[in-house]
Amino acid sequence: MKVTSVKVDPAGASRREKCLVTLCVQLAGTNESMTINVVVADEHDELAVQESGIARAKDFARQFANLNSVEPASAT
Repeated sequence: MKVTSVKVDPAGASRREKCLVTLCVQLAGTNESMTINVVVADEHDELAVQESGIARAKDFARQFANLNSVEPASAT
């Protein structure tokens, strides 16, 4: 897997002390990709916010991988 982009959007979170971090990840050797949005503390340093976002996204992905079953989302 390879992180292809990391975008920090301070205005994307609902509160000022938070940032919305959007990560795009591509599976090596394929055309498959995944986008993960996480909210992290605004550390007033973009590199630190990116690192926090990547760490949070890894945790999120681990939790997803450990699901025993997934119920499909209801159609709206």
